[in-house]
Amino acid sequence: MTRGWVNYFVLCVAIILLVGIAITKPWTDAKANALAQSQQEDKAVEAVNKNIQVLKGMPSSQLLPVMHFMRTSLGVRCDYCHVAENGKYWMDDKPAKATARRMLQMVAEINKANFGGQPVVTCNTCHRGSTQPVPVPAIGQGSFVDTTRAEEAAPAPLPSVDEVLEHYIKALGGREAVDKIKTRTTTATILRPKLVNSGTPKAAMLNRGETWTFETFLKTPDKYAIIIHALDQTTVQGLNGDAGWSKTGTEQRLLSANEVTRLKRQADLYKDLKLREQYSKMRVIGLEKLGEREVFVLEGQNLSNKTEKLFFEVKSGLLLRRISYTSLWLGQDPEQTDYEDYREVGGVWLPFVLRTSYLDDNHYGTTRTLTAVKQNVPIDESRFEVPAIPK
Repeated sequence: MTRGWVNYFVLCVAIILLVGIAITKPWTDAKANALAQSQQEDKAVEAVNKNIQVLKGMPSSQLLPVMHFMRTSLGVRCDYCHVAENGKYWMDDKPAKATARRMLQMVAEINKANFGGQPVVTCNTCHRGSTQPVPVPAIGQGSFVDTTRAEEAAPAPLPSVDEVLEHYIKALGGREAVDKIKTRTTTATILRPKLVNSGTPKAAMLNRGETWTFETFLKTPDKYAIIIHALDQTTVQGLNGDAGWSKTGTEQRLLSANEVTRLKRQADLYKDLKLREQYSKMRVIGLEKLGEREVFVLEGQNLSNKTEKLFFEVKSGLLLRRISYTSLWLGQDPEQTDYEDYREVGGVWLPFVLRTSYLDDNHYGTTRTLTAVKQNVPIDESRFEVPAIPK
């Protein structure tokens, strides 16, 4: 792993690894923010990469997510279509690459003719994780209730959005218990994959995890500090009111206004009481099961105009899963966070394990595990002081 990648990943982790109550998003905001920043100078993909023929005009920042979308849809590795060696991905040696281009053109034409160009039909519509679509229905697939001759059972009534969210707040410990929290300290680990030499056929066997440790210090309002120990590097970041800063062994700088705004949002100890305010619209769309647990599913449009689904356990009211969708040229890129091992700390229930999963989980998936949480403990103000930044 290069130091440049370490610095980037540490920056992302430092921005989002605040221990919020139950709905902290451990990677979504960092990924989206990095994308938003890159879009300011996001060139067309053909201006940055060699031999782009079908994806011309697509922002270059979407190239890897789109490739992972296709790889996942067909259930293959990159080397199915590409000469998967550094500096050779652009080559056309494999016939599957030409086939993929024809399929992309076909999908684009279908969407243009039927859905106004929106990516409603995608690679996954037909492939579902296989290189060969299944054209013939399986025997027995039609054995279901004939709704043209039998009365359809009325669906069970669903609660309102307010009822689900109120149950959730009570499950956390209630407004009064949350309001009493003025400071929080944590220690935790974050496990992320380390894929060695991913261009080789044995890459999956070489998948090793890297475990980083971190400590956070949070004091309302708007005071936060984090110390991250990653490989051979320690990074310290802090927020004190409107001032934010970052420091490593080799670099020290003030955070930008956008970075400070993001930290303030994450540093709000009471944001879980304002969940409704994080969405421009929200609705209950169904009752499903996660394993053996029944959940109400809410769908919302967040303030960044991204669609999200939230899964609240019917019995306990706790948030068990959150899926955020990023719009790509080829379709919707999901990012899933599962909240596990809820424990009561100082009258408030927190998830001690957060697993974040992606289409390309070999590179980006993370598991964060809290090892200690303390509420309302004294924190020295020096933790949040902005250091002198060299000019």
